[in-house]
Amino acid sequence: MCGICGVFNFGTGEPADQAQLKRAADAMAHRGPDDEGFYLDGNLGIANRRLSIIDLPGGHQPLSDEDGSLWITFNGEIYNYRELRRQLEGRHRFRTASDTEVILHLYEEFGTGLFEHLRGMFAFALWDRRKRRLMLARDRIGIKPLYCLHEPGRLAFASELRALRELATRPLEIDPQSVYDFFGFRYVPAPNTFYRNVSKLLPGHFLIADSNGFRQERYWDLPGEDEKPRAAEDYAGEVLETLRESVRLRLIADVPLGVFLSGGVDSTAIVAMMSHLGVRPLRTFSVGFEEKEYSELPYARRVAARFSTEHTEVVLRARDLADELSRLIAFREGPVAEPTDVALYRMSLKAAETVKVVLAGEGSDELFAGYPKYAADRLAGLVSALPQEVTGTISRWLPFRQRRAKLAIEALSIPDEAERSATWFASFSRQEREALFSQDFLAQIDVAHPARVFAQYLEQVRERPPLKRMLYADLKIWLPDNLLLRGDQMTMAASIEERVPFLDHKLVELAARIPVRLLTQGFRTKVLLRQALSPFLPPETLRRRKVGFTVPVGPWFRKTLNSFVADLLLSPGARSREYFNAANMESFVREHFDGVRDRQKQIWALVNFELWMRERRGK
Repeated sequence: MCGICGVFNFGTGEPADQAQLKRAADAMAHRGPDDEGFYLDGNLGIANRRLSIIDLPGGHQPLSDEDGSLWITFNGEIYNYRELRRQLEGRHRFRTASDTEVILHLYEEFGTGLFEHLRGMFAFALWDRRKRRLMLARDRIGIKPLYCLHEPGRLAFASELRALRELATRPLEIDPQSVYDFFGFRYVPAPNTFYRNVSKLLPGHFLIADSNGFRQERYWDLPGEDEKPRAAEDYAGEVLETLRESVRLRLIADVPLGVFLSGGVDSTAIVAMMSHLGVRPLRTFSVGFEEKEYSELPYARRVAARFSTEHTEVVLRARDLADELSRLIAFREGPVAEPTDVALYRMSLKAAETVKVVLAGEGSDELFAGYPKYAADRLAGLVSALPQEVTGTISRWLPFRQRRAKLAIEALSIPDEAERSATWFASFSRQEREALFSQDFLAQIDVAHPARVFAQYLEQVRERPPLKRMLYADLKIWLPDNLLLRGDQMTMAASIEERVPFLDHKLVELAARIPVRLLTQGFRTKVLLRQALSPFLPPETLRRRKVGFTVPVGPWFRKTLNSFVADLLLSPGARSREYFNAANMESFVREHFDGVRDRQKQIWALVNFELWMRERRGK
């Protein structure tokens, strides 16, 4: 795992500046504390910060091919690199034992067709000296991030925004539309970022830049259902074997490994398979809370005991969250999307004491329909047909503790599929956003943009069943722009690598081909996956309903962190920001403090945005 960055002055012809590259690389030294490297060729410069995982002494980057005509800076892991190397060795000379070198030789043979041969997670920049052409690429699912800065005649890129900022020729400007979108999505959906002229390279895409400019192209997409469906038992067996193979491939490393364990189905499956594959010692890491109703530590302990792991627990307290937020906002160069980020960071710091690689269960819900909304959404036609005053009254009168039922009613009341999709996981609903922001600010932006983002993906798979459309959109938006970005940034902030076996592209494609009727039954979710894992997992784990990892920020904001929130959001500085209607913002805060409504998601977004504004002012 590494941090990569670079500059290509394709239009200006100006020489790349190594001092500038050095500043950018230093800004993400946490991503690669083991080594750094630079390569300059006239108007092109690339750099790398390396976290050594494979070929510890020989994997220095940037790396070239035999004659120095191709150069690469690479972030990620190619899990089938040994197999690919055996296929290429007769025609190419290898100088290292690293997975990175395989990409160079695949490019020599297949050009931009190389991606179909790669099995892994990656973001890389490949420089073709003969053609004076730069290629940027990102893995199919978006496990590894890659940001691009577009300036006249100039392209810069980096693994993190804080590094990209060092490559800019002028200060980065905040994009108002992205501010609005953040308070809807909890994050900024790709290709946009918080900054004008800065974009994310989309998952499953590559970019080609030369003297004529640059273009992007998609090289992968999610397939549809099998035209000739098979029996559930056949799919379950194939899912089990593909997941087992995926876990086995992700054990390839020259450093110690561990696993993040919640005690739920997904992480327990990975622990079980690692145990079955003979991983010793098997180190597991869990995070929980003093508030027992929120903590999953008892479940994780039972799994750890069953599989005889070396188990480590971290307890996150309210004060820890307040202490870490500013630091993590600096790492992200933007607001922290969810409280879970802080918990993951603390767990990663503890894991870094004994391992350099961790496996995690991320992605399973988006493949196998694990969220309750996937079963509930079929009721949208019925609920949205009810008079608005009926659903509104039910929503208002639901007790504080029934926040999930309240969210479901609010989402299911929306007849439009795209608008409903944008509401399920939103921090602020569209109506709430229009109350939060000032009229002057709303006049600058497109209030329907969050729904339009979902609409463009839903339209691409219009012929598929509704549940498959939801899964497709979440895999394109929610998964890479929130969950995977969180996993990358919070683990890399602690200088460890996260691997996600459920997102092996072969398993992703297999899940996409499974008929929709096998994924949910009534209000039961993840049905096929539970069937597939039944030989490996204890019955009590398979029977556990989907809980979701929830940090108790709701009670913390009302009690322990009440003054922390008030000092931020009710301060003169926050109230005078050009974005907000100050009176309505205060109402959101007061409603939560007084127990009138659960506003924890809204307060979380506001707290993080205010801290980010202060951090930017400090710079």
